[in-house]
Amino acid sequence: MIYDLANYRFISMKLADILKEVSQQYLYHATYKPLLKKIQAMGLDTRDSKKAWDDSVAGYVYLAKDPDVAASYAESSEMVPESWLDQIVILTIDSSKLDQDRIFDDANVRNETSDTVEYRGIIPFEAIIKVEKYD
Repeated sequence: MIYDLANYRFISMKLADILKEVSQQYLYHATYKPLLKKIQAMGLDTRDSKKAWDDSVAGYVYLAKDPDVAASYAESSEMVPESWLDQIVILTIDSSKLDQDRIFDDANVRNETSDTVEYRGIIPFEAIIKVEKYD
């Protein structure tokens, strides 16, 4: 068998690119514009925050694999002021800047596949690469 090393390197690089695409590089968190200054100063830290959901756990940041899924949680929260529901922002988080050992499946989701994960800890503001208003 003869190997073409030039093609092997090309194939290996393509495989690496495919594997990068398969992993979830970006995760999303929906929040409200009035909270952005605090997030800039302290990161996403839910240890002392008011819960958005009854089953939320203090110290866990809930992230979605899709921005629309993240927004749907913010839109349906009944524990924030009504005026905030028109001020939803989506934070895009680069998951490579997170401690991978702190990412878990969302325990609140009871089916086999979940669109959300839990990050057990503080997400530094530097991991947030984009903030955009949700329409």
